[in-house]
Amino acid sequence: MKVLQVNTVYPNGSTGRIAAEIAEYTARQEGASAVVAFGIGEAAEKPNLYAVRIGSPCERKLHAVLRKLFDAEGYASRRATKQLIRLCREQQVDVVHLHNLHGCYLNLKRWFRYLQKANLPVIWTLHDCWPMTGHCAHFDYSGCERWKTQCNKCPEQKSYPVCIGFDGSRRNYRMKKRLFTGLQNLRIVTPCHWMKDIVAESYLGGFPIHVIYNGVDMQNFKPTASDIRTRYGLENKRLLLAVASDWTERKGLTILCRLPEMLDESYRVAIVGLTPEQKKALPTAIIGVEAVSSAETLSAWYSAADCFVNPTLEDTMPLVNLEALACGTPIVVFNTGGCPEAVAPGCGAVVEKGNVVGLVNAIRQICESNSDASPACLRQAGRFSAQNTVEANYQLYQEAAG
Repeated sequence: MKVLQVNTVYPNGSTGRIAAEIAEYTARQEGASAVVAFGIGEAAEKPNLYAVRIGSPCERKLHAVLRKLFDAEGYASRRATKQLIRLCREQQVDVVHLHNLHGCYLNLKRWFRYLQKANLPVIWTLHDCWPMTGHCAHFDYSGCERWKTQCNKCPEQKSYPVCIGFDGSRRNYRMKKRLFTGLQNLRIVTPCHWMKDIVAESYLGGFPIHVIYNGVDMQNFKPTASDIRTRYGLENKRLLLAVASDWTERKGLTILCRLPEMLDESYRVAIVGLTPEQKKALPTAIIGVEAVSSAETLSAWYSAADCFVNPTLEDTMPLVNLEALACGTPIVVFNTGGCPEAVAPGCGAVVEKGNVVGLVNAIRQICESNSDASPACLRQAGRFSAQNTVEANYQLYQEAAG
């Protein structure tokens, strides 16, 4: 059995790491091999695993211009898609596993018409809501429900994938619905039950839907000793940590900046993943850290913290929550997306979305408790191990291939 995965990035980033872990597991199975096609990244060839970047930076830039001006995500990159189709044929793949298709590297019409004609089994992991909308990747923040019937006059036009020109949400919605529902052998995978319920209400609701949680690599993310507390003068402080790859208003950056004034001096807040400009603009009471790519360094930060705080107002199933748990650190999250599904008794708290006072109270309760939450956190993280994720995906490949 040969499996082709398609994703915007590889092997880094949250979805890129997930695709890489699945591909490496597949390649180790008897009689199986893996192929990965991606738009951004670099990958070394490994035994039974062939990864290739499709398209070119120039083609992606042109696609990005069209997207920004005409809301045309998925309408360009014809050469890259031709390359992908040729790869699929040459490798004689048995199963196609789609991840994120946005990111200016694919022509949707060409790709899905090929999939319809080839009639290959297709598995599609939905890491966000973009496949069900005429524009946005998330609609929870705005509360928009037009995706259920017909997108138009998109209130999220300036959110990812950003468009400053023509609103193409009606056109995009119709095209996606026609192409995506035209597949005869499609299985949908969602990373949480919240997303499964969303999909069930969309035009993809007629396909089989499987929940396979995002997995955290517990060999890379684990309790890790470091000098972080000494280096930042935190020996007698309660450290609150927040981590994201792209800090925006919707990720809760403004809420985090309010925490020092709502907590006493025994608390310190550290935010990881900031741009240099965001770091300079932080209140002096907050420790700002730019992007960290090393799992070991991130594990050290997670392990040093007394509590991991994720005030995101819109998300699916963030890996940062699971990474913190795998390092033995309790988490506090808002009730949004799949975030509550990561929390179990003894390892964190779920707070009503946007309730900052409730967030602070939950932080205090966790940090000022005399009980050690680490064992409960590690047990909960085990439910979301990368091993469980890759095994579940491989089992689905076997079912799809017949």
